[in-house]
Amino acid sequence: MQSSNWITLPPIHKLSALNLGLRKCSSEEWLDGDDAFSDGLMRKRQLAEKEDLISNQKGEIYACLPDAVEAEKEAITTLTEHLRIYHQFNTKAQKFDHLTSVCSHIPEDILIMLPTKKNNPDTDWILGAACLCFPSHWRLHDKIGQSITAIHDPVPDFGKVLARPVIKFFTNMQIGRLSQRLNWSVQTEDKLYTPRHNRTKFRAKTADQWGNIIHLRVEKQCFLKLPETGAVIFSIRTSLAPLNRFRKAPEFANAIMQQAEKLSDTFRAYKNLNTTEKGLRIWVDKYLPQTK
Repeated sequence: MQSSNWITLPPIHKLSALNLGLRKCSSEEWLDGDDAFSDGLMRKRQLAEKEDLISNQKGEIYACLPDAVEAEKEAITTLTEHLRIYHQFNTKAQKFDHLTSVCSHIPEDILIMLPTKKNNPDTDWILGAACLCFPSHWRLHDKIGQSITAIHDPVPDFGKVLARPVIKFFTNMQIGRLSQRLNWSVQTEDKLYTPRHNRTKFRAKTADQWGNIIHLRVEKQCFLKLPETGAVIFSIRTSLAPLNRFRKAPEFANAIMQQAEKLSDTFRAYKNLNTTEKGLRIWVDKYLPQTK
């Protein structure tokens, strides 16, 4: 899905609600790449917000279980070596003792998943450590130490449809091989740190009013298994933009709306579409009239 006079955008039209949608990820495109919406200022904003959160709310955005200390150390070594090779990052001038140390230099959030039984095909996986500055309506301390299934309990039908495939994917991952997937959602505020839903009721009427309220959020999620601990680094690169930013590429917002129409009522609520779908339709009808 491309616009001839704008940019290449994430292939939202290919993403069903309950699908892993995994594809390969090269080392060059793993960390600190371009923003999904080509926002040249977003990285600067993310690093500034991370600095503030780490300084003033570290207890909310960082956690590491005792069982995850060795995995955290291995992850830090892997991340800093990657940044040195692919981004000419001077690791000698820095001290990296916690995930927050390295995460403060990249726009990605970093989570570490631990196997409950190493080298066991029946293992489950738990969230062992994380530096999570840009959560999408969840709190780190509600999820730390929980299993994949428990973490995703709010996701409709996750336990029935995706829990087993996700656990199998984590267990069967090859050491050192990167994979990636995309996830999308809609929110009604220009905030990256959103541990809770915005419950504001909006009275917007025009397309442009809705276009300032509705924000499209895309997460690029990458996975890498570590050789020593067997833990998995789970990185999340968040991109966020108001709907009005897509006036030159309304096909992207239209793809979001078309995906929304395929969702169950419970999934629509989970994706925050109950309060935004009307405005999304008004906006698309103005900027992509052929969809009427």
